[in-house]
Amino acid sequence: MKISILAGEISGDNYGALLAKNLKQLSPQIEISGTGGEKMKKEGVQIIEGMPTGYMGYSSIIFKLPEYLKFFKKVVSEINNTKPDIIIFVDNPGFNLKVAETLGKNFLKIYYIPPKVWAHNYKRVKKIKRNIDLVIPIFPFEKEIYEREKIPFKYLGHPVVDLIQKGEKIEKNRKIIGILPGSRIQEVEYILPVVLKIVSDLKKELDFGIFISSANEKIYRVIEKIIKEKKVNADIVKRNPYTVIENSDVILATCGTVNLEVALMNRPLIVFYKTSFLNYLIASFMVKLNVVSPVNLFLEEKVVPEYLQKIPEEKVKEDIINLMKKGEIYKKQMHYFSILKEKAGNAGVSKRVAEFILDFYKSKVKKC
Repeated sequence: MKISILAGEISGDNYGALLAKNLKQLSPQIEISGTGGEKMKKEGVQIIEGMPTGYMGYSSIIFKLPEYLKFFKKVVSEINNTKPDIIIFVDNPGFNLKVAETLGKNFLKIYYIPPKVWAHNYKRVKKIKRNIDLVIPIFPFEKEIYEREKIPFKYLGHPVVDLIQKGEKIEKNRKIIGILPGSRIQEVEYILPVVLKIVSDLKKELDFGIFISSANEKIYRVIEKIIKEKKVNADIVKRNPYTVIENSDVILATCGTVNLEVALMNRPLIVFYKTSFLNYLIASFMVKLNVVSPVNLFLEEKVVPEYLQKIPEEKVKEDIINLMKKGEIYKKQMHYFSILKEKAGNAGVSKRVAEFILDFYKSKVKKC
């Protein structure tokens, strides 16, 4: 049996790797190929090399369009040649929906972690309906959309619960502020200097250590450069964000999936997002949401403070102090984070998804 898993950025690679691991455990003879990164490769996925990654915002994608088009043709050609029994699309909607449309009706196609049509570009629902056989959403409120649109779906929980690992314990004699500045270079360059200025000013009032999580070597070098320029005394922790999360009293994080991991680990959280003026302008026209952090989206309640583009330093400092001193924001977060755990589902989501996909395939084969 052949399966193709098409994932994109780091979060897609994480979820694709978990899915590949579970599929192979359930059926060791499965051959898996597709797009993704190092984690999928470690799970034995034959990676189609050449996907442009690490770019942030609409303007960056436009500049890299020739690379994307070249890779798009390569992926379509590979799939037509290998003829997998199932194609599983993981997030990355701009690329994946075009691949699904181009491949036509010749393959069984499943969209795992589908496009966020509820945030922008609802018209993508029509493409999903036309080109995808089954959707596996990860937010509970998405069920209503696919039910209403009469698109076959199965909700099995959020796979973020399977990502969380134990971090190493850090010996500490004071409080720690942890910073998760993102996995893309542009994210780090836009957000980290602002956050470092805030925590540097706050150190005049409070005594705490600063730990910064680095997603990879490239990000490590960017972080190192910024903390030297800003003359901030901070420790950089490589690769494992859970060490930073587990040992911190407050987490300052870029908006993204990691927000859910922080909340599921019961750590107080403040979220930031900053990009170029052009990217922000385009996003503000396209994205129609009152909140953007996955935690607030999941809970359908603004529980985590979000600061987008314009970051008011004094207000952020107030929030950090409130969380450190276990004030009202802290109490609200701890209450809602327990609700989040219930909503996200029990660990083993990736295994349940793998089992369901194989059962779904068998049911389709029987009908044929």
